[in-house]
Amino acid sequence: MSADRLSLRGLLELSQTLLIFDFFQLKLLLASRPAQPERVIICYGMGITQHRHGTENVHHLANLLLLRGNIGREGAGICPLRGHSNVQGDRTVGITEKPNDELLEGIRKTYDFAPPREHGHDAVEAVKAIRDGRSKVLICLGGNLAVAMSDPDATFAAMAKLDMAVHIATKLNRSHLILAKESIILPCLGRTELDLQASGFQSVTVEDSMSMVHASQGRLKPAGKMLRSEPAIVAMMAQATLPQTRIDWAGMVDNYDLIRDGIESVFPIFKDFNARVRQPGGFRLYIAA
Repeated sequence: MSADRLSLRGLLELSQTLLIFDFFQLKLLLASRPAQPERVIICYGMGITQHRHGTENVHHLANLLLLRGNIGREGAGICPLRGHSNVQGDRTVGITEKPNDELLEGIRKTYDFAPPREHGHDAVEAVKAIRDGRSKVLICLGGNLAVAMSDPDATFAAMAKLDMAVHIATKLNRSHLILAKESIILPCLGRTELDLQASGFQSVTVEDSMSMVHASQGRLKPAGKMLRSEPAIVAMMAQATLPQTRIDWAGMVDNYDLIRDGIESVFPIFKDFNARVRQPGGFRLYIAA
């Protein structure tokens, strides 16, 4: 038998094993074992979440930890391993298609306008909307959307229908080759590059998978003199789109501390944000079990 057929047989056998895998039985088995360690952390990645039953998978892992008394105990708990440095931080500061009332009210009080309360699209629904012609413009802040999606072929076909695609990126990738009627690539500074603005060299802020928040300042010479930072590009787009805006976009680009002040105003959990982020190692956000 050829090696290819042996590999195929192995994959088929594995798939059948996974089909009959029972999280409930696993929980009973592990929860009943004697001499259990006092502190257990379960780490999981995209193999658990990017799955037809991804939500249920995470529920089972959390339930297993609850059965073992490993939720709410120091040195124990559940740990989602993120693929990028600030995926966790994006969610924490409100980058979500389903904003809750607390977030919306914080934005209203801080910036004196009523944000829309309708839910937006997650990644899958966004691709479906593009495919169906309901969304015609795509703006990507980094990433490689077409390849990252679970069905790249469907995403490639959908993105080719766009009226406009704008990619803000530090390097080229496969998604940039899928042309809309009008396609724009805006090169930007990377996080490892020096970011000099009017008030001096700037630091961005990231949150890791352990809920640690710290400043990140580049040290390398920028790849080009004309490169702008992501905050600068986003602010310029906002100013061009909303010429009557009351938000000081230019001021926030001049000094990223003002961006952190805004985050602190919207999210009280970030009290004394600028002072704490300057501490060695940053600070940890309290996340209730």
